[in-house]
Amino acid sequence: MLYESTDNDLKLKAANELKLVVHWASSEENATNSYQQNAPSWVIFGNDFHHLHRLSSETKSALLFHGSGTGIKNASLSPGLANFDIRFVSGPGRMKLFSELYPSVKLYQVGFAKLDPLRNTNSLKFDLEKLGLDKHKKTLLYSPTFYPSSIGNMHKHFPEEFKNYNILIKAHDFTLNKAKYKHQLAKLKSWSKYDNVYFADGEQYSLIPFMATADLMVTDTSSAIFEFASLDKPVVICDFPRLRWTYRGPLKFRLRKRLDNSTLHFQDVAARASSYKQLKSVVDFHIQHPNALSETRMKYSNDIMGNMDGKASNRIVEILLNHA
Repeated sequence: MLYESTDNDLKLKAANELKLVVHWASSEENATNSYQQNAPSWVIFGNDFHHLHRLSSETKSALLFHGSGTGIKNASLSPGLANFDIRFVSGPGRMKLFSELYPSVKLYQVGFAKLDPLRNTNSLKFDLEKLGLDKHKKTLLYSPTFYPSSIGNMHKHFPEEFKNYNILIKAHDFTLNKAKYKHQLAKLKSWSKYDNVYFADGEQYSLIPFMATADLMVTDTSSAIFEFASLDKPVVICDFPRLRWTYRGPLKFRLRKRLDNSTLHFQDVAARASSYKQLKSVVDFHIQHPNALSETRMKYSNDIMGNMDGKASNRIVEILLNHA
């Protein structure tokens, strides 16, 4: 079931690539009516759903939140996510947290399904020359989230100052498609004019090939921190997001509320740049010393991401079939 929106064509493209049959819904109410009429054995949700109590008694619900339960936003801890029949969780760290928060929910630790393709094939990397980039240069992936984001505090000549690197830019879907973030998009598009930059448009919805190709990731408050770190490659966090005035000064508690404090200590998997001026030296160091944080990356990645054997999806399917 897919919800109708401005990016219907992109959703349909993704579904066709995966050979999925698509049913469209205009709203949660419309989706609920469909679930009631068809009474499927399982409905697997990726987010909160406010009409679980209206599902048929023949239908069970499962939650696969944000690719199995990671994330650094408080959305993953919403009490509403405790209402599903079962919830899939990535690693033992998240399993312990959710068990304490929601003892009545049936939890299954399965690993991180989103990254299964990276373990099962070596053909996901981009051909840098086909992207117009230099195959002899190291490649950075700049993957900022939409809010709180570092884009606003990045220098307008960022690609020029990092001219010794290829730069892949993979923005959040909200940055690409919501008018609210048009200033972010304008800045990213201005960078795409540089020879050492490849800017991904909305049709390239998967972060996987970008992670497979890059030597280092530059990001901010994105859960991709843990995804990339689990590949044992260096991550640099831009610790200088552009905050709205409603998140500053005495209202800074809103930022803390938005982020999931339970994952803060896990962010030791990444290096930090406290300002844009510091970013270049931090990136240079970790490109030259990619194993500097390797031990910490793998320790915390195992705790958050769980088993990375490429079979998380298989475990999810087996659990659903056995439950049925």
